[in-house]
Amino acid sequence: MLGIILWYNAEKSVGLVWCEDQGPLAFIGPEVVAPQGVDSLQRGSQIWFGFNEANGFRTVSRIEAVSVVMGGIDPAQVLCNFERTETDGLEFDSTDMRSVLRVVA
Repeated sequence: MLGIILWYNAEKSVGLVWCEDQGPLAFIGPEVVAPQGVDSLQRGSQIWFGFNEANGFRTVSRIEAVSVVMGGIDPAQVLCNFERTETDGLEFDSTDMRSVLRVVA
């Protein structure tokens, strides 16, 4: 599956990945290693990965390839700045723009 790393703590080797199928986020645990030739994982990196899923929770089992496509841009900022005008009949204006992504670790 294709994904974008939303958050990554290099010190603890853990992170969260947005998945292309827009299903649950996938957790990168410390046992998952970057492919040979990749120095480190970072927020905004595009990865091809395999995963396991149980009870609606996904864990990355292997990372097959990594490419930085967002140039270090914080994905949370991209989502926060996305202009919403109408959702399910609810109206939004620019004063209602709040961060829509929260990562708690």
